[in-house]
Amino acid sequence: MSDKLMIHTLQQLQQLQQLRQQALNQATSRLAQQKQLCQRYQNNISALTSLTHFSLTAAAGAVLITNSASYKRHIQRVIDWQKQEQVLAGIEAGKLQIELQQQACREKTVAVVLAQQQQLWQLEQGRCEQKVTDSLAAQCWQRSKAG
Repeated sequence: MSDKLMIHTLQQLQQLQQLRQQALNQATSRLAQQKQLCQRYQNNISALTSLTHFSLTAAAGAVLITNSASYKRHIQRVIDWQKQEQVLAGIEAGKLQIELQQQACREKTVAVVLAQQQQLWQLEQGRCEQKVTDSLAAQCWQRSKAG
C-alpha cells in the first residue's frame, strides 16, 4: 500500500474513532441522566409515601377525618403515577444501557482496527528503512571491494 494511501486510511480511522468515542460519551451521558431521573422518581415516591403516614386521634372531627382520607387518596394517586413513570424511566434506562454497550463495541472495534493498521504501518516503515540500510551497506561493501 502506498504511503499516501496508508496515511489517508489511518487518518480516516482516527476520525472514525473520534466519532465513535463522541457517540459513546453521549450514550454514557444519556444513561446517567436517565438513571438520575429514576432516582428522582424513587425520591419522590419516598417523600410522598411519608406524607401519608400520619394518624388522627379519636378526638379529630368528622370533617378532618374526611379531609384526611381525601388527602391520602390524592397523594396515593400521585404515588401511583410516579411509580408508573419510574417503571417507564427504568425501561428507557435499560434501552440506553443496551445502546451504550453497542456504542462501546463499535468504538472498540474501530480502536482495534486502527491499532492494527498503525502496527502494519510501523512494520512497513521498518521494512523500508531496512531496505535503505541494506542498500547503503551493499554500496559500501561494493566500494570497499572495488577500491
